Amino acid sequence: MQSHYEKKKEYFSALVSGTDCHFDKDKILFRSEVTKENSACLKLMAEVEANGVDIDPFSGGVVVYPFWLNFSSKQKGYVYSAEELTPLYPSLDEHPEDLHPYERGYKKIADKWYIYYEYVN
Repeated sequence: MQSHYEKKKEYFSALVSGTDCHFDKDKILFRSEVTKENSACLKLMAEVEANGVDIDPFSGGVVVYPFWLNFSSKQKGYVYSAEELTPLYPSLDEHPEDLHPYERGYKKIADKWYIYYEYVN
């Protein structure tokens, strides 16, 4: 996931800049919801291979849901947050042992960018 972010960094940054994409709190903007108003945002979502974006209830930042990930007992995605997020882990390839159900762990991949891992049981 980190290498994908690095390859598409300018599109990820544009996605969260607020210029082309405006997100409603408590509502995911899915890539299938095409309207005239969000067409530029949906193009950016396609570039980063995102299925949806929304406001993160944990950090207040922006969550980017990759389309290649399935919703299961473990979820991963990207978070852009001006606030430092914790707990941080050096790797999220495996489930962090101290992460409990419905908690998120983060790996910082760039300034204000994280990969998140959520264990939803």
